[in-house]
Amino acid sequence: MNTDTKAAQAEKHTYDGGVTQETINKWKAQHRKVTRIDVEDDGDLHVGYFKRPSMETMAAVNKLAKSDEMRSAQTLFDGCWLGGSEDLRHDAVLFTACMGQLNVAFASVSASLKNL
Repeated sequence: MNTDTKAAQAEKHTYDGGVTQETINKWKAQHRKVTRIDVEDDGDLHVGYFKRPSMETMAAVNKLAKSDEMRSAQTLFDGCWLGGSEDLRHDAVLFTACMGQLNVAFASVSASLKNL
């Protein structure tokens, strides 16, 4: 490894808002499930922690989705946000990448119907 590579690796950071494992455990106890989303930007890692949306959050998201898709996404983000890198909230590129993964996380639940 040359000196330029070492210097580049030394400059990369993880931004997680100072969230500790103890905090994550408290969130899990309170919300049952916690989802961690990692967004990499030029080697820097931005980490966000989210809970599942409440019915109130989903109602607000659905209402806004008809008229303002971006505000709808922000409402979902804010309604599920527990903590992490604040850049995920304020940088449009990081926000968009994070929302893509948040939508995947919510779509990962499956249901089935059985007539008896």
